Amino acid sequence: MLLALTLLACTGAKDVATDDTAVSVDLPPAGPLQVGVARVRMPVPVGIGTVGYGGFDIAAEPSPFAELYPATEHIHQHPDFRAVVLSRGPGHEVVFLRTDTVAVFQQLRQAVVIELESRLGREMDDALVIGATHTHSGPGRVVDAGALYDLLADRFFPEHYDRMVDAMADAVEQAYADLAPGRVGFGWSDCTAAISDRRCEDGSDHVNGQVPVIGVEQEGTLEAVVLALPVHGTGLRIDQLTLSQDVSGAVEAAIEDRFDHDVEVLMLNGWAGDMSLGEPDVPTREGAELPDGYEQMAEVGQAAADAVEIVLPTLAWEDEPTLHLETHRVVLDRAALAYPEGEFLHEDGAVYCGLGTEADCDPATTIDDLDQQCIWFPTDYPAPKQTELTVGTVGPLHVVTFPGEATTEVGETLVTRLQSELGVSDVMFVGYSQDYLGYALLEDDWWQGGYEASGTLWGPRQGGYLVDQSVRASAIALGVERGGRGVDPVEPFTSGDFVPYAPTTPRAPGTIVADVPEVVGSTDVITLTVQGQDPWLGAPVAVLQQGDGSPVLRPNGAPIDSDGASFWVSLAVDPPYADGLEVAERAFLWTFHVPVQSPVVGHGPALSGDVRLQVTLADGTVVTSGVVTIAE
Repeated sequence: MLLALTLLACTGAKDVATDDTAVSVDLPPAGPLQVGVARVRMPVPVGIGTVGYGGFDIAAEPSPFAELYPATEHIHQHPDFRAVVLSRGPGHEVVFLRTDTVAVFQQLRQAVVIELESRLGREMDDALVIGATHTHSGPGRVVDAGALYDLLADRFFPEHYDRMVDAMADAVEQAYADLAPGRVGFGWSDCTAAISDRRCEDGSDHVNGQVPVIGVEQEGTLEAVVLALPVHGTGLRIDQLTLSQDVSGAVEAAIEDRFDHDVEVLMLNGWAGDMSLGEPDVPTREGAELPDGYEQMAEVGQAAADAVEIVLPTLAWEDEPTLHLETHRVVLDRAALAYPEGEFLHEDGAVYCGLGTEADCDPATTIDDLDQQCIWFPTDYPAPKQTELTVGTVGPLHVVTFPGEATTEVGETLVTRLQSELGVSDVMFVGYSQDYLGYALLEDDWWQGGYEASGTLWGPRQGGYLVDQSVRASAIALGVERGGRGVDPVEPFTSGDFVPYAPTTPRAPGTIVADVPEVVGSTDVITLTVQGQDPWLGAPVAVLQQGDGSPVLRPNGAPIDSDGASFWVSLAVDPPYADGLEVAERAFLWTFHVPVQSPVVGHGPALSGDVRLQVTLADGTVVTSGVVTIAE
């Protein structure tokens, strides 16, 4: 294997094929390492529905941006896209793009690849790894695949889809524009304290909190940290009607605040299909009462930051890391998964097998006929008949992506096989990436039922099949085995013709409807309500300032604003959407909430003295609140 890697690094040979016959293509030699980072605010309106929970019976006001799902009314940690580019020239590149979405769909990824290739003039299919944080408080309406997917992600919204594709491409393009000489460091940590096992069906309370950590320096300064944390990132409920980065945002913000300068943190996900949030023992204090879930997310963030901070001084740095990824595409159907006659008879895939029935928590037994208790996909709108796997080498790491929610056992099995069969040492497993096939369990575990088993799209053999295909793709990428890349990519979703959304004329934007209180204590929440613009144009941003107008800063030197973890933001409209979506003008009432002191030490500031809020509306109008005094 070492010989194969050496030849790969020296000659730049790459196998490209859409069948089992490999074709050798010479790549230019690798050049000096350059790195770049970027972050782009997600163009998502308050009022759009979120994804993952369903929640069709949740009471909520209507919105022009939601159809089946309840409309959101709040923001906590505004969703965004973050990109890190590691480049030694075309053919020797890795692009990590982290998205605040429940998942990545291969059609969406293909649209981003095509857009980037048009903008950058270079091939991107191998290099681009898109990983979802799996927030259930991210926006939906980007999937155009029929009725069952409408139940998952609300009906397709073409204009919103186009904006999402463009913004994802913007993040990568800006990271390329940021390229400068650098180096990359690699290490491992453990964050078991942040996670807990939620699945009784496997018969054990088992977690694996191993976390690969990548440090990215640009011209001698740490600019980014990339990690893959196996945590199911859902701290908020759907009835909280909130757009949010959720757990990933709390983790990223907590790590960022361990530095004295701006460092971009990307939390990719791992084998989190059977994980829940942990209840780590971190320092707390008297503070304001936060909405449900916020405090636990902050505690998980602090635990993750502790784990990452410990390992950073030990990173092994490389100036000339091997950067080689390959994207392989594999077929999904009953024949490919080798189902025996009479088992999982759903030719187009099925989901929700056994949903609503009691799970079997005894690993020694199984549920009879579980594969016959499913909702099958219709022939016109089948489950995905192929999927994408990206594998390869990033420095000392073997990277492997996984198209959905792998249980811990699936992730561990894949890592063990890569180590034993291919001789790799350190494996970076990136779940919820490149595509989405629901959950993935090993076959014995699937037959015990439960929520995770019900969420697979191709039944009991899906998890094991994806492990097999990941090992095979890795063998090809490492030069251990000859072979092609599988089938051609799917076509991206297309937006087609649509009538662009026309923002409603705002009433008296810039008017302060309710100013901040004059005096507050450490357990209070400062609030300010301002009239702004239609949410389609973007939520306004409030910056926390001292009474003299200077910004209140985070430990990393960045201003504290309402897109971050210290605030939450609410929107009300007058007249309400329930009275009719089409009106000549409407008041958009944006309320900003900032706790004087969080009950979690390290999360947000402990304010003192005089402070105020300065709000910038979507049209650039600036509004400044009165001054509020923090009582001793």
